[in-house]
Amino acid sequence: MRYQNIFFYAFIVIIAISCTKKEGEGGTASINGQVMVSLVSDDFEKEYASFPEEQKDVYIIYGDDDYYSDKTETSYDGKYHFGYLRKGSYKIFAYSDDSSGASESGKIPVIQSVEVKKNGEIVEMPAICVYDQVSHYEGSSSIEGKVFAYDYNSNMTILKDSFYLRNEYVYLARLEDNYYFERQRTFYDGSFVFTSLPIGHYQVYVYSRDSTMLDPQDEVPVIVVDSITANRQHLDIGRINIIN
Repeated sequence: MRYQNIFFYAFIVIIAISCTKKEGEGGTASINGQVMVSLVSDDFEKEYASFPEEQKDVYIIYGDDDYYSDKTETSYDGKYHFGYLRKGSYKIFAYSDDSSGASESGKIPVIQSVEVKKNGEIVEMPAICVYDQVSHYEGSSSIEGKVFAYDYNSNMTILKDSFYLRNEYVYLARLEDNYYFERQRTFYDGSFVFTSLPIGHYQVYVYSRDSTMLDPQDEVPVIVVDSITANRQHLDIGRINIIN
């Protein structure tokens, strides 16, 4: 009878161990979060823009696994969701460009650890912040405007005419840079449009005669500063007035 009891209790322990639920799917908890991306220069010295990253792969590791257990993709607002999770330990990560230069692939995982402590818990994670190196990068927004010229006599005492200026160069620069990355000429009606722009801060400028008459070359930039704050944004900066 004694040995029967030992075998019985051993059997119960084995059953209990086998029925212990580990981390993973099959529960009622969930983990939510967001991925933020910073567009930076090749040397990581300049940040051009920062915004929620859509269609970014986000991975989850269950417990002490050595590989990711599942992955999802962020929505238009950079948010992700892992649902139907049991209690336990998890790791969430997304890949970023490596600012240290130590990774052979140029990518490193940005990892966050989290503990789900009870069934039905909704865990809100801090944002995962990643880098994206860009040299010439494109987006889905645009900047448009018109160039209007005032035509004065040589000593700027008499206004002879005013008109929308055609065939005039307009320059586009990122606010953080000291040089323009795109230029174009105005159309017949003085209009211009820069397309395929990402979120960021920009300078649009046109060269004008110097109203102070102090510049030896009689040429100064008229600058408009504005920002694109969302994808597929159409930004109209209005009229840039110059002296012709």
